[in-house]
Amino acid sequence: MKQRYLYILFSLVIIACGTSKKVENTKAPAASYKHDSNTIHPEFTVFHVSDDVTELHYKINSKELLYTRPDGMNFSSNLLITYRLFSNFDSKDVIDSSSVRLVDVNNDNSTKFLVGKMDVKAITPRNYYLRINITDLNRNISVASGMELDKASDLNRQNFLVKSKADDAPLFHNYFKLNEELIIQYKAKIAVTLFVRYYNREFPLAAPPFSVAEPRPFQYKADSLFSIQLDQNGLAKFSTDKKGFYHFQLDTTKRIGLTLYNFSETFPDIKKAQDLVPPLRFITSKQEYDELTASTNPKAAVEKFWLNCTGNQDRAKEIIRKYYNRERDANIFFTSYIEGWKTDRGMIYLIYGAPNVIYRTAYGETWTYGEENNINSLSYSFSKVDNPFTDNDFILDRSAVYKQNWGIAVDIWRQGRTYLQD
Repeated sequence: MKQRYLYILFSLVIIACGTSKKVENTKAPAASYKHDSNTIHPEFTVFHVSDDVTELHYKINSKELLYTRPDGMNFSSNLLITYRLFSNFDSKDVIDSSSVRLVDVNNDNSTKFLVGKMDVKAITPRNYYLRINITDLNRNISVASGMELDKASDLNRQNFLVKSKADDAPLFHNYFKLNEELIIQYKAKIAVTLFVRYYNREFPLAAPPFSVAEPRPFQYKADSLFSIQLDQNGLAKFSTDKKGFYHFQLDTTKRIGLTLYNFSETFPDIKKAQDLVPPLRFITSKQEYDELTASTNPKAAVEKFWLNCTGNQDRAKEIIRKYYNRERDANIFFTSYIEGWKTDRGMIYLIYGAPNVIYRTAYGETWTYGEENNINSLSYSFSKVDNPFTDNDFILDRSAVYKQNWGIAVDIWRQGRTYLQD
């Protein structure tokens, strides 16, 4: 079924706007990464449309909202979207804030995405931290998100807005599909050349959490170079049939720019048989993995592996569903310059599942499995990496102390059970 989009203008209902007031501790536990029918999973992207205004674009799945009939006639959702702008992650002084109330009528219970935008008063050249809260007033549940606004340069990724030509909706993630037609918009309405660096690289999987191996440095020399032309409105069309990632720059003497990734036709979903084997490397021996990759029938080989683990066809189907659902979710949450499941956070998520508690700071995040402040709980810390290609790159603080628990978690999967129940 083709997805439907509902575009919401900022002028619908303005609830509040204020400046310079105190807020509560910004280091409160974050919402879980776990996909849950009782949780809203909004998506956001920002676009510096001018030197003093940034557009906050949002996308919300109607299936995650409660529709009621307050007037006895129409089924409608009732959302409150609020943002607060700070000078940095740790600041408690609000520079700007605003809210919009969103009502959507959906009598036929159709699946659609509510897509809209709000203007944020953020002045160049400064950096900010934006906190966003969405509340489903019909269910009285809220989710919070946050992102950095980088207005120190006119050349970074936030000065570009990428849309899919098929539905004219913003791209809320950094990946696109083969031959998908994109519209790239630059903040300034000028005709100028956009230089593109193309990288066709195979990156290794994340090393185990107890490993002390040093990561290999990235080779910045592009595999090929080409250019596209922005028209007098700052717009350009782009599509490709080549996998890899594409780094768009106005100034090639610097490393910053817009980066888009093309992993496969189905990404972030896993639909091809050959894509089932690589994620098993985390729980297989080298010999087992070599045999799986050498198989001429990867689907059958994967099914046999899980059947040997579970000893039962129905249990094998269930464990396969859970394992690859985690891989898909890791792709959605953690994709950076590599697929989400290959990253450090993706590896931990795939094996352990969603953490019970997530703490975020300006420099990274910590995941806790178990109760807070319990000596028997397990915690993993990830440090944010300054990466010119993505703002979603985190590296695990590895330690030998993780080896025993990692072995236990892997053994549980190999016994045909999940480490944590989904």
